[in-house]
Amino acid sequence: MPDPIDILIKSQQSALKLATDTLRTVRDTAVTGVTQPDELVRQVGDLAAAVAGMSTAVTGLAAATAQPLQDFIVRQRELADTVATLAEAQAELASVVSALADRHADAVSALEKVTAPVFAVVGTQPTPPKTRAAKKAAKK
Repeated sequence: MPDPIDILIKSQQSALKLATDTLRTVRDTAVTGVTQPDELVRQVGDLAAAVAGMSTAVTGLAAATAQPLQDFIVRQRELADTVATLAEAQAELASVVSALADRHADAVSALEKVTAPVFAVVGTQPTPPKTRAAKKAAKK
């Protein structure tokens, strides 16, 4: 696939050359119209062809720059959709992990209730937890 920037530069150069040639022809036509009427008719035909060529160059320029830009926009939309899908999956995973943490906390509480009398009889002190949440709870 050709580089869009190269195509743009070449198209602009072609359009500039065509515009310069057209302006030169218009100037020459004004001079010729006074001195040689037959030549004027030929130059007007050439001018019409030059304008048609300029129209083709502008259309080519628009096509050369529009397609890569459109492709870029489509890829950005696809990226946005992918990121949104990832966010949804992470939200679902966070919900599952939160439910798992709640169930685990319930299991630990039940285990503490069952083992507390045994530890009291034996005379051991509870081991303080080393987690961040437990440290925060212990400070309160």
